[in-house]
Amino acid sequence: MFPPFYTDCGRNIHIGKNVFINAGCKFQNQGGIYIEDGVLIGHNAVLATINHMEDPEKRAGMIFQPIHIEKKVWLGANVTVLPGVTIGEGSVIAAGAVVTKDVPANMIAAGVPAKVIRKVKKDTEKGEI
Repeated sequence: MFPPFYTDCGRNIHIGKNVFINAGCKFQNQGGIYIEDGVLIGHNAVLATINHMEDPEKRAGMIFQPIHIEKKVWLGANVTVLPGVTIGEGSVIAAGAVVTKDVPANMIAAGVPAKVIRKVKKDTEKGEI
């Protein structure tokens, strides 16, 4: 982990082996963050596990949902992952993406909101990286 690193609690973060977290990341972890083995997290990533209610009369209330990042996921720089999201094993989230929904295993997702754009290519496949 490269500093600075920011968290609101710290106690609800569960990190596997061989995880790399780059500088400037912010983890709002009261809902729980689960990061499995071999994950790479780029500069300034935000993992947010708390949301507010849509109803203006109840908006101060909070809703907590965990984030799950499965094995060998790569989050690019400035990625934001919202509450309740699971990112499947081996997936890549492009820099600047905002992940609002689950991403299946071995997929590349990009954009705001993030959408799956293609399958991750293996070294044996030809094509651009």
